[in-house]
Amino acid sequence: MSDQSNQTTFWKSLNELAKNEEYKKYTEREFPENATEMTDQVSRRSFLRVMGASIALAGFASCRKPVQKILPFSKQPEDVVLGEPNYYATSMPFQDTVTGILVENNEGRPTKLEGNEQHPSSGGRTNIYNQAGILNLYDPDRSRSPRRNGESTSKDEFVQFASDHFSDRNRRVLFISEANSSPTYNRIKQNALQTFSNANWVTFEPFNDDNAIEGTNIAFGQRLRTVNHYDNADVVVALNDDFMSPFGHKNSVENAYKVTSRRKVSSTDDSMSRIYCVENSFTSTGSYADHRLRLKTSEIEPFAYALAAKLSESVNGLSAFSNVSNAFSNHDWIERLANDLLSNRGSSVVSLGFDHSAGAHAAVAAINSALNNVGSTVTYHELPYYGDENQTEEFLNAITELKAGNYDTVVLVGTNPAYSAPADLEFAQALGNVDTTIHLSDYYNETSKASNWHVNRAHFLEAWGDGLAYTGHRSVIQPQILPLFDGLSEIEFLNTIVTGEESTGYDLVQETWSNYFTSNFDRQWETVLHDGVDRESGFEQVNVSVRSGFASDIRSYLSAEPINGIEITIKPDATLFDGRFANNGWLQELPEPMTKITWDNVALMSPSTAESLGIPPEQNFKSNDVPMVRISAGGNTLEIAAWVLPGHADDSITLTTGYGRNNVGRVADGVGVDTYPLRSSDAMFFRPAEVEKTGAMYEIACVQDHNSIEGRDMVREATLEEYRENPDFATYKSIHGYEVPGIKEALAEGDDRGPISLFEEQYGPDYQPQWGMAIDLNACFGCGVCTIACQAENNIPVIGKREVGRRRIMHWIRTDRYFEGDRDNPKAYHQPVPCMHCEMAPCEQVCPVAATTHSEDGMNQMTYNRCIGTRYCANNCPFKVRRFNFFNYTKEYLTTGDDPEIIQMAMNPDVTVRFRGVIEKCSYCVQRVNKAKIESKIATGSKKPADGSVQTACQQACPANAITFGDLTDRNSVVSQHKQNDRNYVMLEEMNVRPRTSYLAKLRNTNSELA
Repeated sequence: MSDQSNQTTFWKSLNELAKNEEYKKYTEREFPENATEMTDQVSRRSFLRVMGASIALAGFASCRKPVQKILPFSKQPEDVVLGEPNYYATSMPFQDTVTGILVENNEGRPTKLEGNEQHPSSGGRTNIYNQAGILNLYDPDRSRSPRRNGESTSKDEFVQFASDHFSDRNRRVLFISEANSSPTYNRIKQNALQTFSNANWVTFEPFNDDNAIEGTNIAFGQRLRTVNHYDNADVVVALNDDFMSPFGHKNSVENAYKVTSRRKVSSTDDSMSRIYCVENSFTSTGSYADHRLRLKTSEIEPFAYALAAKLSESVNGLSAFSNVSNAFSNHDWIERLANDLLSNRGSSVVSLGFDHSAGAHAAVAAINSALNNVGSTVTYHELPYYGDENQTEEFLNAITELKAGNYDTVVLVGTNPAYSAPADLEFAQALGNVDTTIHLSDYYNETSKASNWHVNRAHFLEAWGDGLAYTGHRSVIQPQILPLFDGLSEIEFLNTIVTGEESTGYDLVQETWSNYFTSNFDRQWETVLHDGVDRESGFEQVNVSVRSGFASDIRSYLSAEPINGIEITIKPDATLFDGRFANNGWLQELPEPMTKITWDNVALMSPSTAESLGIPPEQNFKSNDVPMVRISAGGNTLEIAAWVLPGHADDSITLTTGYGRNNVGRVADGVGVDTYPLRSSDAMFFRPAEVEKTGAMYEIACVQDHNSIEGRDMVREATLEEYRENPDFATYKSIHGYEVPGIKEALAEGDDRGPISLFEEQYGPDYQPQWGMAIDLNACFGCGVCTIACQAENNIPVIGKREVGRRRIMHWIRTDRYFEGDRDNPKAYHQPVPCMHCEMAPCEQVCPVAATTHSEDGMNQMTYNRCIGTRYCANNCPFKVRRFNFFNYTKEYLTTGDDPEIIQMAMNPDVTVRFRGVIEKCSYCVQRVNKAKIESKIATGSKKPADGSVQTACQQACPANAITFGDLTDRNSVVSQHKQNDRNYVMLEEMNVRPRTSYLAKLRNTNSELA
């Protein structure tokens, strides 16, 4: 049989691309060498220490429902039915935004967070921080009481101290806070500044949008927030802006579902937007883009000015750039981008990463204005809580005054500058000049240790509050449980300082909202609590125009030149952000979207840069050890593991923050390297650095080479034009040049469901639904929220770095990342892989005890108490989606640890907690399926729920709406429509296992001039 294959070669790593002998031996092994029991230095006791913060949760005695009146359960509350969860709308704050969420509450215990469909910030979707927020609530390492000079004390003692200390209204008080959009918070802030005449208030976030806001001030004469409406854009140009990721943009959920909505293709008649990305390191947005250009971070700004200069030849409003001439003026991309933007005036977006200079942001604002994008794809809004000064500059000035002894009291609200402030500020030492320092925080952390007073903060699920979404929609933060450790919320803490009295958050929030609802308050208040958002709110759009003094103000920025030699770029971490999520085991173990590294941060570099440092691009498979490098900048030095990432810019090294913590929590302690010391007040984003190989090695737990595809076609892709010319490009015949073996014989027998089978085929009865899933690769950008959502829903344990390194990761759905092309400029692809729920499942054929069976509604099921752990099913699974539970990850905490008797109460009560020695896998969230079938049977008499009434956890969380699930017997269901799409295909079709999970092939809308 001749193979006229059109198959593209995809690869997961440089080792797979090279296909060396060592790699082949590595992929042939089921587990690494010596992967037996926990007999090394990571002992069982150490393992339990790491696991404690992820499974050992807070006491059941503290699980109290926050209501104004508490009814004894001897008289059953009307809204509580045992076994039936309640759902409440609230919002999760993150920096100065909130995301609307729904909280699943089981008998007064919040157990799962989902997006609120009625809230514009989420549209019913979430990001990884939202999904993992529930684990932070139950973290036993959270601070449990106030401390004075390191010694535990009580909340009452703090209230008494605050009343006495702040009775002197002439105190010189410096307030340093996190960014916060809460109307109540900012009302109390104004009260504080009025009460203390000598007070100053500054905001510190290590990663913020101050430069973006300052850029609009340069361009338009007003400090405004930029909102990009990606659903209205035909062309998007992202300049080092990972706007689809939560660590890159605080409005990532809304950005993701809006940009992917413009790229859903149902037929050859559909169009899709085009995305260009220019960046130094591969990001999720860059991997999703149609075209990607790798540049050093210091080259992004000159590139933006060169683009503005090219556009100035054709549009008005950019004359300030007409004389710009730099290294990128004649770059191929400049002319191509300019032409595409000019062809899409009024329907394009140019965006820039927050950390770039104010001048670069001003240039981008001017470009969008000149292209007539303002009002259609880009809008500008005034922030009611943002001052007239750049907050980063205000913070730096405040520290100078602090060192000069100009304050006698410092109040820190949430922020942790002793850990995350620029190193040259020596913040912890500066606090030594102050008599009284008070710190409100979740953990007894670095700043707490440098303060006289530490006050434990309540989790957002424990306290009343409010906040504004990125677009200004007001929301109430509604608690789900009384504070487990009697903590104070931000507004309660500040109000105590200002008034000397303890007030409830409920009263403080209602006092604020009484100004919004001047009539019929109770009804409108209850409506907001029910809906989770005030529908009548939102920032008003500001009409802008480039001001007359723009050209003179931008001139000083236009001479920006790239750094010669190696530079470092410091970014927030993809999972831990700035360190605030460091003690969250789910996030620590979530593979980073592009590198697939867990439990560590690394120095990312290109293959060429690695070779210039004497580091081989390919990994040594005899161990998980990788070379370390020594990086020196600004008088500080650190050593960190080097990691080679295809597609990274040359002479550029990317570092991420959030690691290297000590004495904060059992998960965070000793993990990774603290990179903040390389930041200084004059170089917080990038700077030149000296880099050298140390000769030492460091162990990294990376999953990128697990489950190798062995050259098989798991991913299929084409350009939009290729799809229009050949709608069947994703079929097996189109890829391989011939039909699936056995298909002709099956068709001859009248079977069009697949190739002829050697096994007796069994299908469920007509009265049962037949479940299936379709995953649109044209929407997925690899964020990993499906993995976290599945973990939260299905009680999946965290296993720790060493076990991940032994290929024992327990996630039920993984997101494979593939590259295609050369190592310097590859394309990237993401593919979520759950259990395929094959109709003729290979796992079922080999199980000696019938532990894995087929249900009447077409799902591959596991009977855990029947499984004896032979692992035949895992060996026989071609998709490698089964997980063997090597240890009693959970049972340990039913007899040991903090509050062991109620550990299982913190888990989803609808899902079995598995024990050692059994196989686990994706169940299509069978607990949700069965619940919907029961409800449908009661309501309609049919076991077939209405389409959309069942959502799997991964589907519900996905911000890109990439996953659809439903009944295949309903030909009008969304999943059935996707199954009939031209792009639909299944993995390994030639094996004829007939997976119920299929994929819609990837499309790219390429520019033929850049192809």
